[in-house]
Amino acid sequence: MLTRSVAAGALVGLLGAACASAPPYSGWTAEQLYEHAQRAFEDGDWGEARRAFERLVLTFPGFDQAVEARHYLARSFFNAEEYLSAVSEFTRIVQVYPDHERTPEAYMGLCRSYAGMSPHPQRDPQYTIQARTTCRNVAGDFPGTPHGDSASVVALEMHNKLGRRAYEEGYFYLQRGVLESAEHVFLYVLESYPDTDATPQAMARLVEIYQEWGWEDQVEEFRRRLLNTYPDSPAAQELLLPVASDTVPTVRSRAPPASG
Repeated sequence: MLTRSVAAGALVGLLGAACASAPPYSGWTAEQLYEHAQRAFEDGDWGEARRAFERLVLTFPGFDQAVEARHYLARSFFNAEEYLSAVSEFTRIVQVYPDHERTPEAYMGLCRSYAGMSPHPQRDPQYTIQARTTCRNVAGDFPGTPHGDSASVVALEMHNKLGRRAYEEGYFYLQRGVLESAEHVFLYVLESYPDTDATPQAMARLVEIYQEWGWEDQVEEFRRRLLNTYPDSPAAQELLLPVASDTVPTVRSRAPPASG
């Protein structure tokens, strides 16, 4: 037969085990969860903030600060660089609560989240393109506001990155002597990214290509365009430097494309 002290000890042990196996935040009110999650967010504990806010919105969907909770949940994902999850939460806010005061911030969150997923210029530009499109839309929907202005800056960054990627593709062909392909890509840069740093560089490379082909009219045309349109660019300044006698051309000699 168990003595009272042994039985009491066993009961305490069972209660302790039950408490240990209870789910996180068991028995907490919505207000307690919200306050705890906010403190974690303010302390930069993104993992704890995310867990608490997730529990809050799932357990208390009718909570009067549910949109605020989702806003901070999305920002917790963003700050932890979990951008896909951040996109999901920001999207939920703009779709379910289109008239809420947090919605403009959610749109900006989408802009920044896609930008966060934008890779190195040489990799797949899918998210860079998505970021540019989203940020341009935000800038257009909220003109003259802090969110609109910030989105415009991010959109320009993404546009520059895409221009850089296109230029590097052309340079790849140039270095391997595939001049027709390089010319095609550099002309595309001029057409699609005229307002980026890649454009004067593309013009300078076109000058090199046309010099290789002996196309003097095109050489003069693109020299003039580069010096007149982007006179302060490094590419334009390079054209003005004297060419050393022992300078090795940056492109391999190739015959120009056949006419007709």
